[in-house]
Amino acid sequence: MAPQAASIQSFFQSEMPSSKPAKDTHNTDAAAGDGFTSSELEAPLHPFLSKWQPRTAYTNMSIGDLASGPGYVTVTGRIANFYEMANTSKSPNAAKGSYKIIIKDDTGAFAVAKAFNMCCAAVKLWYAQVDYNLRLGLLVSVWTTHVSNAEGGSLNPTRSLLITSVFPERDNSCYFLVQEKSDEGVLCKTPIGWKEGKQLAGLITLRGYIEGGYDVPEAKVLVCVKSLGGRRKFTTKKGTQAEKVDVHVFDDTADSILTLWGCICASAVAWKPSRTILLISQPYFKSDRRPALWLRNDALVEIDPHMTDTYWLRDARAAPAEQYVGYLSLIILELNIFSLYQRNMMLCAECCGVPIFANATRTKCKQCTNEVLLRINPRLVGLLIDETGAITSGKLIWSDDAWWQLLGRSAEDLANSDAVLLKYLENRLLFLKLAIMFGWSPDVGKLVILRVSIV
Repeated sequence: MAPQAASIQSFFQSEMPSSKPAKDTHNTDAAAGDGFTSSELEAPLHPFLSKWQPRTAYTNMSIGDLASGPGYVTVTGRIANFYEMANTSKSPNAAKGSYKIIIKDDTGAFAVAKAFNMCCAAVKLWYAQVDYNLRLGLLVSVWTTHVSNAEGGSLNPTRSLLITSVFPERDNSCYFLVQEKSDEGVLCKTPIGWKEGKQLAGLITLRGYIEGGYDVPEAKVLVCVKSLGGRRKFTTKKGTQAEKVDVHVFDDTADSILTLWGCICASAVAWKPSRTILLISQPYFKSDRRPALWLRNDALVEIDPHMTDTYWLRDARAAPAEQYVGYLSLIILELNIFSLYQRNMMLCAECCGVPIFANATRTKCKQCTNEVLLRINPRLVGLLIDETGAITSGKLIWSDDAWWQLLGRSAEDLANSDAVLLKYLENRLLFLKLAIMFGWSPDVGKLVILRVSIV
């Protein structure tokens, strides 16, 4: 039989994997790389995440000296208003949104995107990954390469508005810096147009504003924070998520509610009742069941402005106690010591606009996680009466000395007492007659019970 002709497949041999791996002369423990660290690789892709260094000289200018046109300029001021706008673009490289911020110094107001007031300039701050944590009153600096005239169609002709747009995460020639750590609370605190010894133009009382002053052009009100409400999140009729905070404000003529909406709500966390002063230019007035002020896009808010009226309003209620001293003779008809102990509410405080209760002198706030010092709950004492009337629970403010004289122990001793002792203390004090001295407290800004003696 003739030999069979060889096929073409017989000339090719399939490569079989070797059972013994080849020896590697290099160190197999070290992963192969290109010599760059992960931070070095991220820096060109996200330049804002690395420490920014200007590539050229920038001219530090006051807002009042700005002019439209190209140029490397730096502006420093405080945030007087801002709001957020989401970006509807679905492109993966597009910005998530932008902030429209008004920034003012001692010469004028500079806004981020659309601004409003006297000498104004606007900066449109785009963002993609960076959370700026903006708040009213923050000291910020802006580096930009071009300032333009804003569209004048919807602007008041008496105002001068400039605008610039910055995207620090994508453009190395511009930058936006929040100077929270270096802020000493001194720079850019003077209101626009204020002069020593003269009344600030447009400043009227809160009562005057409520009774028709809101129609006055460039009207301003100077108010003090009285109390802070909690942050409320809800769904609007359009199906969108919204957030608001109600701030109770007052001056020497009236009080009102200041409602903050959206991203501005975080600003109220740093405000202190009876201490923080707000100078609000052109707030929107809404008269429904009670007077209310809103912040529209054309409003300016200055925190603790450097002016004589600020210190006067803050100290107006801090009158000497000797001018407001009186005495009451009352009988205790109700005590809530044991019931508040069972509910873990014997001591209380307020932080971030939220009341805090505990049977301890110190606890942590669930909003900001800071440690809070608690005082004895005023509702420990229930109904008090005399021959003319009665005072219900929680209506009186007691000093630490008054609590000691009534209970015979400090707040810490009260928190460490057991249920048997607290029940005995409640029964012992019930129906006793008290001689109470009340007076003005400059620390609280209200009438408080200064001393108590058991008759």
